[in-house]
Amino acid sequence: MTHTDQTTAPDVAARATGAGTDPIVRVTDLAVSYAAGRRLVPVVRGVSFTIAAGRTLGLVGESGSGKSTVARTLLAHLRAGSRIERGSVRVAGDDVFALSPAGRRSLRGGTASVVAQNAGQALTPSMRVGEQIREALRAHGEPDGPERVLELVRLVRLPSPETIVRRYPHQLSGGQQQRVAIAMAVAARPRVLVLDEPTTALDVVTQAAVLDLVADLGRELGMAVLLVSHDLGVVSAMADEIAVMRDGEVVEHAATAALFAAPQHEYTRALLAAVPDGRRPGGTDQAPETATVSSTVASRAGRTVPPEPLVRPVVTAEDLVVRYASGLPAAVDGVSFTIAPRETLAVVGESGSGKSTLATALAGLVPAESGTFAFDDGTVSGDLREPVAGRSPELRRAVQLVFQNADTSLNPRRTVGAAIARPLKLFTGSSSAERVGELLTQVGLGPAFADRLPAQLSGGQRQRVGIARALAAEPRLVIADEITTALDVQVQAGILALLAELQRSRGLSCLFISHDLAVVRGVADRVAVMTGGRIVEIGPTEAVFGGPNHPYTATLLAATLEPGSTVLPDVGDGVPRWRHAEGWTDRGDGHLTRNWEDA
Repeated sequence: MTHTDQTTAPDVAARATGAGTDPIVRVTDLAVSYAAGRRLVPVVRGVSFTIAAGRTLGLVGESGSGKSTVARTLLAHLRAGSRIERGSVRVAGDDVFALSPAGRRSLRGGTASVVAQNAGQALTPSMRVGEQIREALRAHGEPDGPERVLELVRLVRLPSPETIVRRYPHQLSGGQQQRVAIAMAVAARPRVLVLDEPTTALDVVTQAAVLDLVADLGRELGMAVLLVSHDLGVVSAMADEIAVMRDGEVVEHAATAALFAAPQHEYTRALLAAVPDGRRPGGTDQAPETATVSSTVASRAGRTVPPEPLVRPVVTAEDLVVRYASGLPAAVDGVSFTIAPRETLAVVGESGSGKSTLATALAGLVPAESGTFAFDDGTVSGDLREPVAGRSPELRRAVQLVFQNADTSLNPRRTVGAAIARPLKLFTGSSSAERVGELLTQVGLGPAFADRLPAQLSGGQRQRVGIARALAAEPRLVIADEITTALDVQVQAGILALLAELQRSRGLSCLFISHDLAVVRGVADRVAVMTGGRIVEIGPTEAVFGGPNHPYTATLLAATLEPGSTVLPDVGDGVPRWRHAEGWTDRGDGHLTRNWEDA
């Protein structure tokens, strides 16, 4: 099924749903505006679609396109200052905005439920998860005894149900928190489930397991599902049909396979073109300095080692151990690697694998317990085991961190200019408006942004400000910790292209932390795969992606969702069928895999 740009959304929605099916969700010519001073700003413009029982509609588009606003209207929710200009939203036959207050309470969590992006923030930190599930049952008059709570915990495939219900949210992994949120959402067996970026912060294996769970629940409970996501791989695997939004309008609506095979609207084509496809930004040519890897990992195994690097690495780690407190297992356990000048080393792995701990240790935010961890670029050198307060000013300046969440790393009360001027003053002694403007220009914003507050910027613009702050120190090494996680594909592509250009123009090295393997394949010179605090595979990017691989790497690659694929990967129960063995296998060209044996 294909559609021209001129096809109206109501016509497309009617055809995409299928004739003769009575939809549970019917959105008709919906228009929403919000107040900005004395003006009304349109945020949703004439959106129409339907969703039948057991069907999933994916809603995609850039940040600010209105997709989350549309999704929340299914629960009769509008942000403060917003209003319905025209149209209607019907769920299970009811006009949700005509419901009484009691009717809306019954709707939310009863007829329709939402699973939000960050389950960690949606859960009450001081309440055990079993009690939170019980509260969700009680709110809708459902039986809330211990057996019903355990039944829901088993339904979402959480391990050790009797134990996990007694835990607090902070004692669960991100994937487990998301499963608790899903259990609460389906507690009253709703007819409609809204998923608002439900897997953004999850690694690929956990993501695949959560999506498989949602798909099974949708079929079992006969729910109509609205999936909001910027991840086109997730949408293509989950959705029966896709609506593409831009500037508050649906510009294309088609069956999933048809949309990926032959996108009709130029904006849809631009979205698909922005998806990482394995090509490095600016080409695939690799600098000579990064062509050969260090032999530190190989030498520890007692074998014939690969050749020494062509140039001295700027970062050397050997047998590095990082532990958060005495008596706890090591978060980073015997890790060895190097980073060469102008090289991007990507570190991938599941939540809790130790990759972000490695990044924070490199930044000096957590001290290393033992091992070698050093920086030396020929002009600045120092011991990276020292926390940031104990490092020399030159070393602090040379190693800079770009935070994952620009929203929380920027002071909401300080202008963008003030946020950049502070590190400028600290590291260079000068913080002129001209220099601030130059940095903003370098990251693609311009001097006019200096007077804006963070709330007046998009997510991608805030991330560019975070990069400008890091560049203010004129670093030699940038740590990028999940910097594109919450960004839509076009903004993500812009950020990655910017990072690549800055590496070329400034000669930066980069430690790139990510769970998005498609992004990693596009930006990294080498990849290190971590699990359980250890590196199990390291080598040139294409060698790692091409295999042969460590079984854990193979699991990660198998769980990756490629845009256009309509089948969810089978990751099983996620329990490793292998265990570590001594030594490493050298697969040539610096590609090393840790030895293993069947468990």
